[in-house]
Amino acid sequence: MSRFVVDFFNFKLKLFSLSLYCLNGRGFCMKNPFRLFFKKKVGVALGSGGAKGLAHIAVLEYLEQLQIPIHFIAGSSIGAVIGAVYAAGTLPDFKRDMLKFTKKELLSLIDLTLPRSGLLKGNDFIKFMRKYIPADLKLEDLKIPLEIVATDYYTGACVVFKKGNVLDAIRASVSIPGFFIPVAYNNSFLIDGGVANPLPIDIVSNAGMELTVAVNLHPGVQRIEKGESIFGKSFHKIKSKFKDDTITEAKEVDAKKITIPEEVKLTGIIKSIEEWISKKNKAQSYPSIFEIIIQSIDIMGYSTTVNMLKHYKPTVLIEPDLLATGTLDFYDAYRIMTVGYKTCEAKRSELVKRIARKI
Repeated sequence: MSRFVVDFFNFKLKLFSLSLYCLNGRGFCMKNPFRLFFKKKVGVALGSGGAKGLAHIAVLEYLEQLQIPIHFIAGSSIGAVIGAVYAAGTLPDFKRDMLKFTKKELLSLIDLTLPRSGLLKGNDFIKFMRKYIPADLKLEDLKIPLEIVATDYYTGACVVFKKGNVLDAIRASVSIPGFFIPVAYNNSFLIDGGVANPLPIDIVSNAGMELTVAVNLHPGVQRIEKGESIFGKSFHKIKSKFKDDTITEAKEVDAKKITIPEEVKLTGIIKSIEEWISKKNKAQSYPSIFEIIIQSIDIMGYSTTVNMLKHYKPTVLIEPDLLATGTLDFYDAYRIMTVGYKTCEAKRSELVKRIARKI
């Protein structure tokens, strides 16, 4: 008798399923009734990468165009900035202003300080961000859950902000070593989230999201011509790109080939600077301190991201080709967003099949 009841129930369930149709413009298609009760949640991981992160704007807008809801965001460094603006509902205003952003405005955000722990105080940056995020806004009050990533200076651990002041969390997350003074927190200091976790896919996974869109701004590392600058596309040329795991493999080298920098004799500050600048005939041209910091962070970000992707596989991985974009090229917003949009276009079928059809 019980077997008959079970078979009858299964028959009724199949009949109910066959009766559910929707008109989608191409004809009729069957709907899975269980989707009414078990909708999968979508999380977005927004990676670090300086001005490259303006591509996040295009990605978020593209997801909206596909009517893909965002239930959770994890952001690191610039990813935290864009994620916060989106969750606060002011992304259109931020996008509008960034499209008009100039080098002069960028320089106005540079509040130099005595370079003991960093070159910039970061106060002017926070003032700028207050145009889009209220000074008293808390993470727990955002319309979309947002978690912001920073790095513990002493332990190297990934620190995740789930509650508290949004702007304070952002300030910690964007504390690029050498540039911004780190922020103090619980008897420690916090530096850029990209140092420990440049692509927080794990944070999205731990939040219980079944579907993940990850935006990786470190798909490779630019190899720079000797003597060229990495501060903006108009000042440097890319010789080639690393876009595989080769940079993470150990290489055997000969220490005999190392050249130790010559000591600069302090015969007077001005004279020493003149001597330093005039040394153009040396076989090896040394990069500036800014170039070293930025290139080191990019290499570190790439290596860490490669490792992260080995352990956490996003549903869809979006990787804008912005290796030729400088960390401070915020005045090049239109091109960066265009690259982000075109990358999404190339991933459209994957976004539809793997996410839109599963929600």
